[in-house]
Amino acid sequence: MTDITDALTALSDADLDVRHAAVEKIAAAGRTNPGQIVPVVIAELRSGTLDTRWYLGRSLVKMGPEITPLLLEYAEMEKNMDVQKYFGAVLASFGEISVPPLISLFSSSNPTARGMASAALERLEAKAVPALIEAALGDDPQVKLCAELTLTKLNIFDYQ
Repeated sequence: MTDITDALTALSDADLDVRHAAVEKIAAAGRTNPGQIVPVVIAELRSGTLDTRWYLGRSLVKMGPEITPLLLEYAEMEKNMDVQKYFGAVLASFGEISVPPLISLFSSSNPTARGMASAALERLEAKAVPALIEAALGDDPQVKLCAELTLTKLNIFDYQ
């Protein structure tokens, strides 16, 4: 069992190098054991300060796209939009590989998960457009509406 307690504490250290080393330690632990570390990082995201949340988000990014299923699981349950913003930023940082999982959140019953997915897809811009168009032309009314709204935010109106 990996203990990252000291690294989590170090995220608030006055020394920038100490904070960066803590991010690396958390990320390395998360790459080795995502099922144990990602939930701890997410719990800290919920209670952290603005500064520590940024470093926690950075550690999630450095864990890599393999943590996407875990992030989606937590996004489905998360009601706090401030936390969802970090999920979206992390997923968007993974690039085009995140487009299908983000679109899958359009069918979520959680409105904050749908909003996060839309915002993350908006960040991905052109990389997300083909899949968004396909979703907007699909049969699921909720997915279709979310895709249409996201395309509108990207100033894309003619796709039918």
